[in-house]
Amino acid sequence: MRPRNTLTSPALARWIGVTLIGTGILGLLLSLASMTFVMIAGATAEGALIRELDTFDKALAATSDGLTVADRALADTHSTLAALSATLNNATITITETQPMIGALQDLTGEGLPETIASTHQALTSAQETAQIIDGVLGSIPFVGSRYSPEVPLNVAIGQVADSLTELPTSLEEVSAGLGKASDNIGTIATNVGEVSAGIAAIAQSVSEAAVVVEQYEVVVGDLRGEVAAVRAAAPGWITMVRLGLTVLLIWLGLAQISLLFQGWELLGRGAKAAEEVGEELS
Repeated sequence: MRPRNTLTSPALARWIGVTLIGTGILGLLLSLASMTFVMIAGATAEGALIRELDTFDKALAATSDGLTVADRALADTHSTLAALSATLNNATITITETQPMIGALQDLTGEGLPETIASTHQALTSAQETAQIIDGVLGSIPFVGSRYSPEVPLNVAIGQVADSLTELPTSLEEVSAGLGKASDNIGTIATNVGEVSAGIAAIAQSVSEAAVVVEQYEVVVGDLRGEVAAVRAAAPGWITMVRLGLTVLLIWLGLAQISLLFQGWELLGRGAKAAEEVGEELS
């Protein structure tokens, strides 16, 4: 009779065989479940990724439209500000050119005309004195004096004209003072308008720089939309490759579980054969 080895006894062989068969069946079930999960999860992930990419692309499209509107608004604003700055600059030039004319009028009313009026008044005074002498001479001539009786004597008429000139210098001084204030005010106005024109020109320059930044953002958004479109087109292929790779791996694991089944079945067969041999020896 051969001594029995406990490591190769029929009961142990059957136990190991059953364990291997159970492990193989469990492994096959897990592999099948995993392959099913990979197929379902892959399809779900692909759909979710496509939806997210579509949403991202719509957001980028809306951003691109907003940037286009902002670019147009900035362009219109820049044109308006540039035109306004040019108009104010022309107004400044016109006001500046007007100031010398007002200064000339001030000199004329402050000095030239008063001097002329003074000279005229002096001449009229002399003429009045001469007319008074003439009136006296004409009145004293026997044959002429009786016919020479004007309602207003010549010297009186000349005196009235001279008297009317006395108020003109005062009026001209007031006019000259008013023109002086106007000249000063025009200078201040010209300076203020020039400063406003420069400020508007600076704002127009800032708007132009902002438009350049907006254009750069439009380029960036356009590039992002192109990348999103490329990813969307390639995503199904990538996911399919991942699913295929996982499926191949799970199939390989499933084949390994089949090997365990065969090994377990073989051990069960050996155990049964060993049990028969032991029975024959005992009999």
